[in-house]
Amino acid sequence: MYKKRDNQRRNFGFALLQGTFMRINLAFVDASTVLSAFIHKLTGSEMMVGLTGSMMTAGWMWPQLLVSNLLEHRQRKMPYYAVGMSIRVFAWLAIFFCTINIGAENPILLAACFLGFYFLSSSAMGVSTLPYMDIISKSIAPNRRARFFSLRQIFGGFFGIWVGFWVRAMLGNEDEFTGILGWITQAFKTFTLFFITSVCQIETELGFPSNYAFLFICSVSTAFFSFISFLAVREPIHPVNSRRRPIWQHLKQGPHFIRTDPNYRRFIFFRIGLHFSSMATPFYATYALFELGVSEATIGFFIVCSALSGVVSNAFWGYIGEKYGVRWVLIITAGLMLFPPIIAFFSGMLPVSLRVPAYLVIFTIGGILTNGMMVGFMAYMLNIAPPRSRPSYIGFMNTLLLPASFAPTLGGLLVKLIGYRWLFAVCFGICLVAFRIATGLQEIMHEDELEEDIEV
Repeated sequence: MYKKRDNQRRNFGFALLQGTFMRINLAFVDASTVLSAFIHKLTGSEMMVGLTGSMMTAGWMWPQLLVSNLLEHRQRKMPYYAVGMSIRVFAWLAIFFCTINIGAENPILLAACFLGFYFLSSSAMGVSTLPYMDIISKSIAPNRRARFFSLRQIFGGFFGIWVGFWVRAMLGNEDEFTGILGWITQAFKTFTLFFITSVCQIETELGFPSNYAFLFICSVSTAFFSFISFLAVREPIHPVNSRRRPIWQHLKQGPHFIRTDPNYRRFIFFRIGLHFSSMATPFYATYALFELGVSEATIGFFIVCSALSGVVSNAFWGYIGEKYGVRWVLIITAGLMLFPPIIAFFSGMLPVSLRVPAYLVIFTIGGILTNGMMVGFMAYMLNIAPPRSRPSYIGFMNTLLLPASFAPTLGGLLVKLIGYRWLFAVCFGICLVAFRIATGLQEIMHEDELEEDIEV
């Protein structure tokens, strides 16, 4: 009993360390700020910005149904996690070297290489997600999952604040800074240039796109530390299905889950609504940059506000999840989704002096709801999935949502047709529908997992 308890503490600690590094990793290459600005600067195309926003989710989703069939009958899932994360680290390393060596001289080639390796990285993350979720579900009891994901977001978000300042330093010009901030910015840039030229043996100046390249190599480093942290988790061995189902039987499980589990069905509709309600997210930053005249360096402040609000809000999400249930985390965050599009819609009507503050509010709320959704989604998916069918339950849901992951691409088309502001208005309407669906979700926990936790 004591050994099991020690293993749970060890696993909680290393899983928390892994999650912290992963949050830092994602802050360096945030799709809605850093990558949208990078692609727009390379191509000048809103369609490409939308495609970039879709690729992360689409790549993450598409392999999960196949992966669930490969691992559901296996007691140990860690090898699959290791394969996925290894490919992810390699893909971002390739993005770094492509950015440095191709540069701005051939922007179309660089954009094509970036999108190819970015999709590979996202797909690899999809491969590693199911084993990760299964290991977490075996290591952390249902009534502690909201706390775990909340702490994961708190620590990662705290370091994400400093990442935001670093992004501002990398993407801004020295004459935009004064006093100590200007000195720190110059120090960051000097160190970055030294790293790229001396350590990587590449001669370059720290202009575009080398400044983004440094953010990419920081992403590689934190992804690697996240990878090795999770390898230290001692994976518990639980009963599994005795043999692998034929693929045709495996595919039939999904429709069966939808027919027989109304809460599973409702959760899928809720997630579809959220995907389409967030199709404007990649365009908040580009609208601010190219329509409202906000400077590129201000992207760093957007990340800081998002990370800081996320850190502060996570203590609240953990409390709500444990006190009132995970469904209330989802309901509250769905309500918060209503605010960013409506603020963005009216931001162009504000005086110039109020536009940046309005956008800081957008990203502040975005940080709160993003962290709430992360806590809610992760915990709720694990709670509603039957333990022995968990990989299939999660894998089928995420694969089914694959078409919805291209919502940002649809957003890029709508920007061309109706403009930024009316895209924001459409998203506001979809948010209302998603909020209504969220109110119908039920709180679910499986008794066998609760009994196992009581025994410990």
